[in-house]
Parts: sequence; C-alpha cells; structure tokens
Amino acid sequence: MYIVATAASAFFFAFLAIKFFNPVAIEIGLVDKPSERKHHSGHIPLIGGISIFLAVLAASLLWLPNTLELRMYLIASAMMVFIGALDDKFDLRVRVRIIGQIIIASLMIYGVGGYISNLGNLFGFGDVTLGPLGIIFTYVGIIVVINAYNMIDGIDGLIGSLSINTFTSIAILFIISGQTDYLSYPLILATATIPYLMYNLGFFEKFFKKESQKIFMGDAGSMFVGLSVIWLLTMGTQGEQASFRPVIALWICAIPLMDMLAIVVRRYKNGKSPFKPDRDHLHHILQRAGLSSRQTLVAISTGATLMSLIGLAGEYFNISDPVMLVGFIAMFILYNLAIRHITKLKH
Repeated sequence: MYIVATAASAFFFAFLAIKFFNPVAIEIGLVDKPSERKHHSGHIPLIGGISIFLAVLAASLLWLPNTLELRMYLIASAMMVFIGALDDKFDLRVRVRIIGQIIIASLMIYGVGGYISNLGNLFGFGDVTLGPLGIIFTYVGIIVVINAYNMIDGIDGLIGSLSINTFTSIAILFIISGQTDYLSYPLILATATIPYLMYNLGFFEKFFKKESQKIFMGDAGSMFVGLSVIWLLTMGTQGEQASFRPVIALWICAIPLMDMLAIVVRRYKNGKSPFKPDRDHLHHILQRAGLSSRQTLVAISTGATLMSLIGLAGEYFNISDPVMLVGFIAMFILYNLAIRHITKLKH
C-alpha cells in the first residue's frame, strides 16, 4: 500500500505542476519555437522536466526517509533543473552546461562520499576495482549519461518513453535482488513522468477533445532524467549491498548510450564538435528512411524495452559479466552497421 501511495502521489503532483506552470511558461517565454532543426508547430511550453522534478521533490519529502543521500540528490537535481531551464530560455553555451554538470557531479560524489569504484567481474578474472580513478570515472559517467538522455530527446514521446522504461527496469532490478528499500525511488520517477508523456503525446486532446496542450521536456527535464538515471545506477551497483551488477546498467540505458556514442564518433570523423546539434540522431535517420514520427517512437521504444529485458534476464539468470559485456559490444557493433545500412539505402 505504501508503494502505491508514493507512486500515486507522484503522478498527482506532476499533473498539478503541469496545470499550474503551463500558462506561466507561456507568459515568461519559456517555450520552444520552431526552427531549422525543430519542425513542430507553434510555441510549446518547456515545463515537462520542471513538473517531473517538482513531483519527485514533493513525493520524496512526503514519503521517503530523510537521508543524506536523498538530500544530496534533491539538491543536485534542483541545480540541474535550474541550469537546464536557463539553457531552455537563453540557449547557454556548451561550456557553461558542462561546467554546471561537473559542479553537480562533485556535489553528488563528495556530498555522500560515494562513487563508481567497482565495475564487476567484467573479464572473468575477478572484480575490476578502480580505486581513486573511480572518481574520474564517475565524473565521466555522470556527464555521459546526462548528455545521452539530453541528446535522445528529439521526437514526441521518446524521452518520456525511454525514461519510464529505464526507471521501471531499475525498479525491477531492485525487486529481483530482494533489496526493496530503494524501490520507491525509481517508481516515483517513473510515475511522475507519465503525466508529461500524456500531455506530450496529446492524450487529452485526442480522448477528451481538449484544445492542444502539448508540452516538451526541455533540457531541464532531459538532463534531470539523465542525472536521476546515473544516481540510481550508482546506488544500485556499488557498495557491499549492491542490488545488481554494473554491466547490467549498460543494457538498461542502451539506446541513449548507443545513440550518443555513435553520433559523437560520426561528428568527430566529420570534424564537427561532439556537442554541435544536427539531425543525425537515430530518430532522425529512421524518419528519413520513411518511418513516421509515431512509427519511429514505437520502433525505438520497442528496441529499448528489448535491451532492458536482456539486461533483466542477465541479472535474473546470473549470466556472467563477460558474456553480458561481449553481448553489449556486439549489439553496439550491429547497431552501427544497421544505421550505416539504413543511411546508404536512403542515399
């Protein structure tokens, strides 16, 4: 009953936040305008991330134990949403965003004294421990995951669907391990995202004949999601009471990671900045290949779900770390080959 109450309250708070901030965003100009890269119609409020964060904040303060870890997470998240909202409004330089992400990473690493120090038995010769290098690895991991989820946000429903998939998968991993003390965290995040997804996909317009009330996640939301994902994965994979193995984390957020890594490599080969926006993400490629926006959403979401199921199965059946790692690398190679094939067919 406790779990149901926490999830229901997160949904309720998110819905209220959207209703309240929708007109406010329009009034202050916190909207996404059509451009060369953005082909939507009209000015869309960028309040999805703000509403999710406020719902998570309210539900956490209401239901969860007041621990140092939770306080540091909420403070770091508030800073991330603030920087993201500034970026949504004023289009901050990449350097400013990265500096902000490093400061927030420092708060999470040193605020609770925790970082990624154990990568598991990746090569079959015992656990790979990083020692002090784990701090550097954690900085890189936080920045990579934050920007992976930020970059994947490109069509209606995608970041919302992928977020819910990731948070739900982490919740299932906590259940598989039998360590349900942290189960409320990913469930609150997942249910707080549902109202955003409903508005983003036009649920109320379609089924209740309401006028268009579409909202976008915004950088505030996508970066907050990425921060929440890496926080949960770190909490779940590190320490003596780890709930699941680090290699499983690769499968849980496979699509955002693969998309980011592939596009960074392509941009580097073409002499472009890894952070320079373009229209060569997975969703753009699938749309140029002939899929509609909704078909692209279904295809990518299905792929992400299948990846997560592989990770969940690997943890449940205790498939060895080397097998799971090699499988992920093989999947990434196949992913790149498929993208190249689709691109060549189109040209």
